[in-house]
Amino acid sequence: MDKDGDVEIGIDYDLICPECGVGNPRDAKECTICEKNLEETILFLEDDSFDLEITKDCIIEYRKKFWGEERTGKVNKYHIRKIKNIEFGSPISRFIFEYNGARKVLPLKKENLEKLIHILKTLK
Repeated sequence: MDKDGDVEIGIDYDLICPECGVGNPRDAKECTICEKNLEETILFLEDDSFDLEITKDCIIEYRKKFWGEERTGKVNKYHIRKIKNIEFGSPISRFIFEYNGARKVLPLKKENLEKLIHILKTLK
């Protein structure tokens, strides 16, 4: 209730669309702006130099400008079945893996790395 005794009705817009970056209600099935299917996204991580979208089939990396909020437009898509030799860096939190014969290293915030480790265990 607010100070006048009225009941406040609020909607949390904390389901971030990985495609356009707009906040959506938690129970949204598709983005209110770009209409991306949000049910495909298992986990979405916002990090300093990129965002990661995890689906049941892929990890999609949306690159950002150096330590910025704006995306560069570059998108890397990694099919989970093709990811090999997964490592998790320590003490620097990094997600390291091989993809199509190339070594990939993604630096992540510690809390994002922990979420990624947890979700990857459920997908394998």
